[in-house]
Amino acid sequence: MKVSFQEFEDNVIFRVSDFDIKYENVLKMCFYQTDGKSYFKSFPRSTKNIEIIKENYLMNAEEMFSQLGYFRPIPWEKALLEFIKRLEGIKIDWWLTGSCAACIRGIPLNPHDVDIMISSKHVNELSEIFADCIVEPIVDTNGWLTKDFGVIFLHARIDIASDPQSCLDEPEPVDCGPYAKANLEKVMWQGYEIKVPPLNLQLNVNKKRERLDRVALIQSYINSVR
Repeated sequence: MKVSFQEFEDNVIFRVSDFDIKYENVLKMCFYQTDGKSYFKSFPRSTKNIEIIKENYLMNAEEMFSQLGYFRPIPWEKALLEFIKRLEGIKIDWWLTGSCAACIRGIPLNPHDVDIMISSKHVNELSEIFADCIVEPIVDTNGWLTKDFGVIFLHARIDIASDPQSCLDEPEPVDCGPYAKANLEKVMWQGYEIKVPPLNLQLNVNKKRERLDRVALIQSYINSVR
């Protein structure tokens, strides 16, 4: 896998080329564009710490994409624990969603990354705290499903998103939308209290995506705690 960068007046292109074909679906899943020979994303050249972010990406891209494809082990527990420890004593509002939110309850969903939701007012502070491991800048999405989005690689991939948009909950609430944010629950994990969405939302999301193995695991857990 080859990682390269192209700089223009306003943008920097992060490009992945010469990769094994097995990575193609991974890159598509991560919303990379393609020109037929490579996959790429564009970020504002004015992004703070962009040179450090480029170095982080160069160093971690192959490992990150390998984990996302389940080609290598995913140490999500180590990643989440390190994320939590870095924020100890710092007033940044965040919550956990995605498969890791079920895993910390004891449901083995085998996540390929960690999904963190934050408030957009904390983007700049979080970007400074994790400057040494951001691989995709946390930037305004210009109208996507969340206000901001970016990626940290800290042992495993950690997706950072802010301010979920109301369209996420149409036609019904999901585990990362405004409804979930307004109805968070608290789970103890590794001695830390972590905010997570209601489990029924995660059940519904996996039903919608026809992830039947995950549906069975979540439903079994729900039945066991009733």
